[in-house]
Amino acid sequence: MRPTIKPLASGAGLARELLVATGIVVVAGSLVTAGLGRAAVGLPTGAAEGATGPVLPAPATTAALALAAQVDTNLGLAAPASRTVEHVADAASGQVLDEVTDLDAAGLPIGISRFDSAGGLVSSIRLGFVTQGGPTIAAAAAGSAAQAILARVGIVPGAVTPAGPSVGPRAAGGWLVRWTRLVGSVPVPGDGIVVQLDPGGSFHGVARTQHGLAPLPASTIGTTQVRSLAGARLDTWLTAGLRDEATIATVALAWVVPNDTFGDPIPACSPSLLRLAWVVRVTTTGSLADSLGGLELAFDAGSGAPLGGDVLE
Repeated sequence: MRPTIKPLASGAGLARELLVATGIVVVAGSLVTAGLGRAAVGLPTGAAEGATGPVLPAPATTAALALAAQVDTNLGLAAPASRTVEHVADAASGQVLDEVTDLDAAGLPIGISRFDSAGGLVSSIRLGFVTQGGPTIAAAAAGSAAQAILARVGIVPGAVTPAGPSVGPRAAGGWLVRWTRLVGSVPVPGDGIVVQLDPGGSFHGVARTQHGLAPLPASTIGTTQVRSLAGARLDTWLTAGLRDEATIATVALAWVVPNDTFGDPIPACSPSLLRLAWVVRVTTTGSLADSLGGLELAFDAGSGAPLGGDVLE
């Protein structure tokens, strides 16, 4: 049981007391920390990620190998010397996937592909990526190349942000093209599809990530009520002199994972599911800003129940 955080006595000690009272781990420089932040869509970078399971039965192995061979063919990749298959756990979806590793003649992994239980491609990547010299395509051409790759491997972006994919350079060279998943008109951070290309537009990797979501609420509460809920929490936590130095800056819908940052109970039913929430960002000024950079407070978009949040020291 976490101790209450009411009241906090002074600006200089506010962040420290709040941290002690709630057990928050603060990441400097970002309002989005462990609770509300979602990792960017990633691609496997080595051999198996997640726990491996038992060896697949022969029919499943044959099917997975055939799927991997088809993906390589569709992408125009050279056939490997051999392939291996095993089960891996996908942390995002909770699924057990069939992972096929392409090996070279020396038995070293040169590519990894993962498939869900329906045979759909979840991710594929060529290992040992090194930027080669040669022409570099433009961003618009990279977006078109990424769309062509998705078509060849049977991945459909589905409901994504209206602006379409974002296209940007990779730190290692080449291009990263990302489609962000949209549910209930709200983007799901970390979910969607990513295609990685070399500078000339050739395939390097593709991945689709989809976390489990709680059902959309039948109706959502309004921003006025949300501001009132957030204001009440600030009134409870801050003394009168400091309360004026905390201001509600923005209120926006977002998909979040509930946490107990402020001692709020995590929903008992499927606690790992992302939930549609109103996220209230609070900025600070004066003496309060010396020790507390800001707050994020999350409230269930339907019921208004607190779902935790984050603190910036």
